[in-house]
Amino acid sequence: MMTLKQSGARRGIAGLLLAAGLCLSLAAPVQAASVADKVEALGIPNQLKVDTIRVARRNDFLVIQAEIVNSSNDTQTLYYRFKWLDDAGFTVGGEEGWKPVTIYGGQKKVLDTMAPVPQATDFRLELHAPDNKGLPRQ
Repeated sequence: MMTLKQSGARRGIAGLLLAAGLCLSLAAPVQAASVADKVEALGIPNQLKVDTIRVARRNDFLVIQAEIVNSSNDTQTLYYRFKWLDDAGFTVGGEEGWKPVTIYGGQKKVLDTMAPVPQATDFRLELHAPDNKGLPRQ
């Protein structure tokens, strides 16, 4: 038989666990639906692949880390930019210029960025790889 004191203690513990779970869920990073949903490739970058995308909010700004993998043995040049979107899907923060990055054969490269405005709640990573003609790695 449970006493009133034990019942109150269990409710207190349950309340603490619920509060801790809420704090953890508020602090958890925002997760992208899938890599394919977030990437817009111009052309077919068959040797360069976005392996993972990590998304978080820091100081009310969206922060992104995208890992690009070069599956060929050749050096590849990639041009990228981020398109920032608000809750309604409208572009915010202006249009970014294209940024070049060199990725050596077999290399993984992380692209780090932060949204230019706090209104950005979503994004698209736009990629263009004009020299992506290497053979697949075996």
